[in-house]
Amino acid sequence: MKGFLMIIYVLIPLSLFSQQSAEYNRKGDDAMKRLDYSDAKMWYEEGVARCDTYSINRLTTIWLSKKQMRPSMRSLMNKCLNCLTVKATDDDANAISKLILYYTEGIGTPINKELATYWQEYQDKLLRGRQIQLEDSTSLSYKRRMEFFIGYSYSIESPYGIMFGGVGYRLGWYVRFKTNMSFMSYTGECDNKGEIIGFPNEGEESYEPDVNRSSKTNSISGTGGLIVECLPWLYASVGLGYGKRVLLHPFVTHSYENYDDSQSFWCKNIDASYEGVAAELDLMIKITPSIFFDVGCNTINFKYVDLNVGVGVFF
Repeated sequence: MKGFLMIIYVLIPLSLFSQQSAEYNRKGDDAMKRLDYSDAKMWYEEGVARCDTYSINRLTTIWLSKKQMRPSMRSLMNKCLNCLTVKATDDDANAISKLILYYTEGIGTPINKELATYWQEYQDKLLRGRQIQLEDSTSLSYKRRMEFFIGYSYSIESPYGIMFGGVGYRLGWYVRFKTNMSFMSYTGECDNKGEIIGFPNEGEESYEPDVNRSSKTNSISGTGGLIVECLPWLYASVGLGYGKRVLLHPFVTHSYENYDDSQSFWCKNIDASYEGVAAELDLMIKITPSIFFDVGCNTINFKYVDLNVGVGVFF
């Protein structure tokens, strides 16, 4: 509650000040429409007390267009000159232009060609600096758009991978393909409990896990996505695509008539095999200007998670 009241105390004065600021400029403009320049000068003078740029611009217009009012405006225009000098020291382009005019025409001060020349040179120097800065920024942006990379990607179940992409100014793109180079076939399906689903020879044979062989995985995925520059040496990437993971378990059957009459086969674990949407999130870290390290994670259908690591080069 106390914090809310403090906000109210701050906002109300700001609102009143904004309304007041708009009021004296509005009344000054109304007087200008009536061609009542004395009344307009009186209202705009309130703005000069706050160094209001709009009020100063309007008073300058009156000075230049109504020579008969200049004797009564000299002190006021000197205050405008002081405001413009303060603003110009903060590289305010409008204030600098007005100072050149004031010293050239003798507005609020005697004509001073030296000061007019000084502010003109200062303005030219400022504009050149901004132009060079803009050109450098444009050149950098163009260079970044042409920067491409290629790298090796590794994950626990898909150790063979390649990533290719490009990075421009702030944003980039990539594509990645990974596999474990295993394309083993299977002849049945099982679950996490080690039970074969719909075992066809249940009355003739028995089965059990084959302890002499290890489980295998067929894994493949293809993704692509967006790269965002977080720091000059750090990038974050997020991507989507297609992925498939098939977990295979080895089994062996034994004939009820002759236990030594056995056969080996592979079953797909349907509780731990996934196919569908592949998503990944990674960080790319530049070790040198041309070499990067990649680390992150990936998932298939948001049910299985694997880790990514990689290394590559920019060219």
